[in-house]
Amino acid sequence: MGFHTIIKTAFEIALMGAFALSLGYFIVTAFALALSRLRDKPEIIGDESLYPTVTVQIPTYNELAALNCAARCLEFDYPADKLQIMIGDDSNQPEVSAKIDAFAAANPRLEISRRGDNVGFKPGNLNVMLPKAKGDYLLILDSDFLPKKDFLKRLVVPVIKDPTLAGAQAAWRIINVHDNHSTLMGTGIVNIIHSVILPFLKATTKQCVFCGSGELVKKSYLIEHGGWTAGALTEDVDYSLRVIAAGKKIAYVDDLRIRCEVPYTPGDLFKQQMRWAYGVMRAFMAHGGKLFFSRTIQKRTKFAAFLFSSGYVMITLLLLTMVLGILNLVFGVFGVDPSAAQSSSYTVGNLVYDTMVNLLLTCGMIVSSIAAGFINGFGFRGIGRLIVASFTIGVICMFFVGRGLITASLGLPMKWFMMKKAGNSSAA
Repeated sequence: MGFHTIIKTAFEIALMGAFALSLGYFIVTAFALALSRLRDKPEIIGDESLYPTVTVQIPTYNELAALNCAARCLEFDYPADKLQIMIGDDSNQPEVSAKIDAFAAANPRLEISRRGDNVGFKPGNLNVMLPKAKGDYLLILDSDFLPKKDFLKRLVVPVIKDPTLAGAQAAWRIINVHDNHSTLMGTGIVNIIHSVILPFLKATTKQCVFCGSGELVKKSYLIEHGGWTAGALTEDVDYSLRVIAAGKKIAYVDDLRIRCEVPYTPGDLFKQQMRWAYGVMRAFMAHGGKLFFSRTIQKRTKFAAFLFSSGYVMITLLLLTMVLGILNLVFGVFGVDPSAAQSSSYTVGNLVYDTMVNLLLTCGMIVSSIAAGFINGFGFRGIGRLIVASFTIGVICMFFVGRGLITASLGLPMKWFMMKKAGNSSAA
């Protein structure tokens, strides 16, 4: 068997895998579109005596946007005696900490937690705040998230109805979607998760995954499972896998959306997606085996975990098809492998036709992103730009995701990347 034949066979296997997974995305997307018409009506429980105690935790590192988030939390229409609000300030810029202190002085209900460094990144910060939390539940909010007044009242509904839940996750709604191609691409990625994957999982498996912000976490379970994994770049997924493997469920409140930002420069988007890929891969390397090979975990729960991570499987297959496809083309057109040269069959027309067919059969994620745009209400406005972004910024982004996956697979370290947020220039 010649080297060209090996490359061609590997290409066809990767392509068939991408076809199959893309078909799965088509099916899930159609299901999500149907579900969007049947979304539950917002629900609030009137009896405030049933409300659990909650500690809001806003971890931040040189981000004045945290003040915008804290200001919104101070306006929650939630019983004051059941609500604690904290900012975990890891900032190493004195002027940022001074402004946070001034804001806290003007709002005595706000508590500040500091530890003097940023060791362990966000989960390290959260672990320091954990013993200081008085609530039975923790509401984790990244600094750029802007909840409405009734947000917490609506988020606690699932855990009031079922106290055995590990917590609840709210949907995200991006507010800077149309700023540029980078924000449109970033929004498309987020929307696939929050408007397609998670609603599908809620309907079919009754399971969800924490997403790092807009999440309500049961404190006793978190302590029982050893707290957050310090240094994890996606501590949300890491903890989700641990608690799901222990047989617990997480609710998804798809009718409740919290506003937030995506990175507005290509560089920040690439770094964010590389960091997420790295963190998710490390989480599955650490806890996936226990989950997938457990005889006590339901198959639909295992399916939920796989589907949540399927985007990274899809990107891996697409990267393989791109690289192997180019090698296959080189061997075929230029006859690099004389024993298997096929230059006569490689016409421009055939190449264009094959490429278009392959793109159509592997465009499941793009279709999901477009459908999610309709679900979120921006309709035809951004479809053309989203497609352009997918085949420009999106293609480059895939290579950064691949780099994150490979780095994690090799057990190499990756640092925490800070993203620019518009809220930092307009803090409360």
